[in-house]
Amino acid sequence: MAAEESSSLWLEAHDDPLAGLRSFPGCMALADLHGDGDHKLLVGSPLPPGGPRLSVIRGAGVVTTLTLPEAPAGLATFGSSAVAAGSALYVYRNLRPFYRYALPPHPPAPLERELWLQAAQGEMEPRLLKEMLEDLRDKAEVPLTARSLRLLALPPPDLAAFVELHKGRPLHRQAVVTCLGSLPRGGPEGTPHCPVLGTEDGDVLVLDPEAFTPLCQGWVPSPPAFVVPRGPGDGRCRLALACRDGTLYGLHRTRGRGRVLAALGSRPVGLLAQDGGVLAATAEGSLQAFTPQGRRRWSLPLPPVLALAGAELPGRGVGAALVALETRELRLYRDRTLLCTLRTQDVVTGLCFGRYGREDNTLIMTTRGGALSIRILRRRAELGGTHGCSPPPPAPACPSPPHPPLRGPGAAGARGRPSDARAVPAGAGGAAPRGRPGTGQGPRGGGGSRGGGTHHHPDRQRAGAGSPPAAAAPGAAPRGGPPAPNLLLLLRCHPPPRRLQPPCIKVPLLLPGLSYVVGTWLEPGGGPPGRLQVLVLRQGCDSPLLTAQVGLPPAGGLAPA
Repeated sequence: MAAEESSSLWLEAHDDPLAGLRSFPGCMALADLHGDGDHKLLVGSPLPPGGPRLSVIRGAGVVTTLTLPEAPAGLATFGSSAVAAGSALYVYRNLRPFYRYALPPHPPAPLERELWLQAAQGEMEPRLLKEMLEDLRDKAEVPLTARSLRLLALPPPDLAAFVELHKGRPLHRQAVVTCLGSLPRGGPEGTPHCPVLGTEDGDVLVLDPEAFTPLCQGWVPSPPAFVVPRGPGDGRCRLALACRDGTLYGLHRTRGRGRVLAALGSRPVGLLAQDGGVLAATAEGSLQAFTPQGRRRWSLPLPPVLALAGAELPGRGVGAALVALETRELRLYRDRTLLCTLRTQDVVTGLCFGRYGREDNTLIMTTRGGALSIRILRRRAELGGTHGCSPPPPAPACPSPPHPPLRGPGAAGARGRPSDARAVPAGAGGAAPRGRPGTGQGPRGGGGSRGGGTHHHPDRQRAGAGSPPAAAAPGAAPRGGPPAPNLLLLLRCHPPPRRLQPPCIKVPLLLPGLSYVVGTWLEPGGGPPGRLQVLVLRQGCDSPLLTAQVGLPPAGGLAPA
């Protein structure tokens, strides 16, 4: 299925162009159904040839297929497997029907009830009843019951029989589920999440995962299309809902009515809860990040978006997002950074990422034509953004080891004179001579992605107290490694009164086996001993490849010769 892959990051595990699975991310889930560590794929297909069904896939084949009464609107796993379809939530355990939760009905509109009563008493012909119901739906914009909607879809010869069949039966307007989500309860690991249902009337219900009784209920002005928890998963009922009117709403259990968080600008096609905030994708082509309070952090323009799914990389400490585009591209983003791009032969409409079988970091895709494709992310794949650099995870800060007092020639005579605050050029009067080469390792080129996040202590060189000290750090690329181009050396001094000139040094190229010395001038200032922080970055990359710290003595406090 893949036509072009980004740096061969994905392994082709399985391709089935005749699978017949047409789904979307809300109806796809990975779950350990039997508790044996073997995760299976659950796919809810709204309109397959044989009617709506729930397929359970293991490996490369379908294990079982369950027929659904109506087209699924969402699928979730919270200890059990649940499918929202029509006006009910169907719960399965061990691939068998366990419980059916039906949404409470609503009373019909008074005008609709009066029309059906007149038709049942013979005061109105079925043809006139259909015309009146059409005007009620189109002009008055009154939500009709399922019985009236079925009547409007019938041809004229079948109207009389349909009215005669439902004569004398009570009229109810059944709520219809539009989305299904889950809300963390805030307990020990393994605590089942609470299912959250959104309905066509704008009602939002949070159910108990064991008794399936409503825990809290709210309302939003528009039918919700997606629902995710908002903020930390501490058991509080705080939800974010992306609705059909292109608005992001927030709902809390203490307030029954949802409040507007932000305007998305167009119809939403996906909603994720990531990094304590909310990530939304719209059909017009944008990826937007919001805080739990609704403040927009950033917005990324894209081609038309079809699907959005979360991609948690547990072994890498990375939370990312998968975006399927109309241009037959699948992009992996971390915040606004593009990690990789996967091109496909057909438009991807369904996405799922996680543990499949016994393999982590598995990507499962379904296309508009019904094909099924499975990819596995390589264990040593480097997800380094658009420029190929791999941002390392942050490492704990390592204090600088104690070092003997440093001195420079002429320091004994300069110690009795007041220190000059003016910068002295290199080589002027021997004020900044080169010190002994140290044994500490400096920044290494060519292996930046491996050494990222570690702290090294390069060799220190300083001048006497009568002139600004000069700090120098040797850098070397390992023998046999690739060259390291376009490096940037960023220097920061703590406390701030000490000034550096220049604070940023460009290193065009580091060749393997050669040593380089880069230096900067430090203007001393009063106060306690400070430290010099060195960051090595690759141009175009936000995360440092390597960090180091250098201890600085107090001004005028150099040791005697």
